[in-house]
Amino acid sequence: TLHTLYLSDNEICTGGAIEIFKALCINTTLHRLYLDYNSICTKGAAEIPNMLCANNSLHTLDLSYTKIGVEGIIEISKSLFINTLYLGGNN
Repeated sequence: TLHTLYLSDNEICTGGAIEIFKALCINTTLHRLYLDYNSICTKGAAEIPNMLCANNSLHTLDLSYTKIGVEGIIEISKSLFINTLYLGGNN
């Protein structure tokens, strides 16, 4: 069973991030997801609350340097059910 997934610096854009978040809505085993240094942007971040509401196994989410901006951070903050969230380097 996969508990940690490192996808840091993989040139994942908004569309790819949205697909990952959709898949995590039904995943019940992943505890840590690292997506830092990708281009998720605000539109991708808008999908995170849906995923976090459906997934109660994720404890760590690294979104550092993902270009999510203030609007994306606001979207994420609507449903914070994780223990650790990294948001450094976002403008």
